[in-house]
Amino acid sequence: MTGAWLVFGASALAILGAGQFLVRSAERIARVTGLSQGWIGFILVAVVTSLPELVATMTGGGIDAPGIAVGNALGSNAFNLGILGLMGVFSGTAFFARLSSTHALSASGSVLLTALVLGAIAVGGGPALGRVSLVSFLILALYLGAVYAQFRVEEGTPPEEGLSLGRAPLVAFLSGVVIVVAGVALTHAAKTISEGTGIAQSVVGSVLVAFATSLPEVASSIGALRLRAYDLLAGDIFGSNLFNIVTVFFADLTFGRPILGALGRDAWPLVLVAAWGIGLSALAVAALQVRARPLGRLPEPASTVLLLGYLGGLGVLTAQGL
Repeated sequence: MTGAWLVFGASALAILGAGQFLVRSAERIARVTGLSQGWIGFILVAVVTSLPELVATMTGGGIDAPGIAVGNALGSNAFNLGILGLMGVFSGTAFFARLSSTHALSASGSVLLTALVLGAIAVGGGPALGRVSLVSFLILALYLGAVYAQFRVEEGTPPEEGLSLGRAPLVAFLSGVVIVVAGVALTHAAKTISEGTGIAQSVVGSVLVAFATSLPEVASSIGALRLRAYDLLAGDIFGSNLFNIVTVFFADLTFGRPILGALGRDAWPLVLVAAWGIGLSALAVAALQVRARPLGRLPEPASTVLLLGYLGGLGVLTAQGL
């Protein structure tokens, strides 16, 4: 058990470090290419920082741990929105008011995809085409549609003259490799911890694994906050949440059948996690529309509510699972 915790901790630290290098590379790529921060965050940073979720979810399916696999995908979304609230509180500014309204599109998309996951759990996975459920195929198709729609609404900026890409693409690639390797090790360690402690897989996946696999988002968010690249930060969070749901499609492939129909006793806790994520996403969409200003020296209301919503849901989930 001690060895599993050491592997878990080392993998988490590796993921955290790689995420810091990634956001610096992404910010440079945005400046050189003229692509918007929101789009770079949505497609490049979000996909790379979501590699741990992809690896962990697929690995969970491959080692017959469906609760960990699905719990990681859904729990990571809630954790990411908690990160967004925390960054907004620490920004010391009208955080949501400074974000592009185009983020509402990807935030709304994650609500739709999570609702599909809820429906599939309710009907025992639904009909399948080979190893993959039809719901998973629909989730993948809607994700690709959301990527296209987000690209259409994002507006670029003029490229920064005299600045080259340098090593940015290579650093981004190597960061992704580190994240993938650490993600595999982390998932195996999480299953050992679950079996050794008796804690439900759904809780381990939704809390412990979700926390560790979301460390790249933590690292990239801190880096973006320091650069005041708020749209890069938000694009990463909302893009990651969309991509995380798509990992269910790949979990079907490694599990060998629709994973959402094989959750057993983990189904009800994961319904709770999915509803939690939908609620937090809805709060974020509302904040992007209202764009309220802070009251005096108090933190921004929307960021505070989002953070408290995450912490409250975490407490409820932990109490249910333990």
